Amino acid sequence: MKLRQAVEHYLSLKQSLGFHFATDSQILKAFSQAMGQVRVGQVKPTSVRAYLDGSGPVTRNWERKWVALRGFYVFALARGLVRRSSVPAWAPKVARPFTPHIYSREELRRLLQAIPPERAGQGLPAPTLRTLLLLLYGAGLRISEALQLKETDVDLEERLLSVHKSKFFKSRLVPIGPKLAQALKQTTPASVPGLGTPAGRSSGRTKGHP
Repeated sequence: MKLRQAVEHYLSLKQSLGFHFATDSQILKAFSQAMGQVRVGQVKPTSVRAYLDGSGPVTRNWERKWVALRGFYVFALARGLVRRSSVPAWAPKVARPFTPHIYSREELRRLLQAIPPERAGQGLPAPTLRTLLLLLYGAGLRISEALQLKETDVDLEERLLSVHKSKFFKSRLVPIGPKLAQALKQTTPASVPGLGTPAGRSSGRTKGHP
């Protein structure tokens, strides 16, 4: 079977099972195009490695392509399209571009104090920035997750946040501490526009209360 056909069959299978597979689709189609009009079994390990390496250093993108190709070759092996995988058995260690920094409470306090009291130009209002910083710091949310939170996702009685369809389209419950819960309880829709609170409802919702 031609490599292009095998890739199309693999992607169709994954998507029929409910996988979004957008990134893998791009990677595998690019791989198929780079290899040319060849059969799956004609792709050499050196060609796969050249596609993975590209023209730059090993990055997370190298690792991401490796994962996508490894999944495809598991599919090809199971269907007898190849005798062995042409993908390297191991991915090289990726050099991390930076060391994560955990802010101290004093650093967080200085960040909050640096928020201008009035909206500057088209920037976010001060209460919105303050709430975002507290959510990012106190709950470990991604910025996109914090912006998508709605009032119904906040349970102050149980001190839980419901995060829906975030990375890899997964949902999860995030526990929060009493200080963050108290800060959110004092938040109102009028003071924090732009955080996804439905119009006409108040923030600081507790379980069992509208």
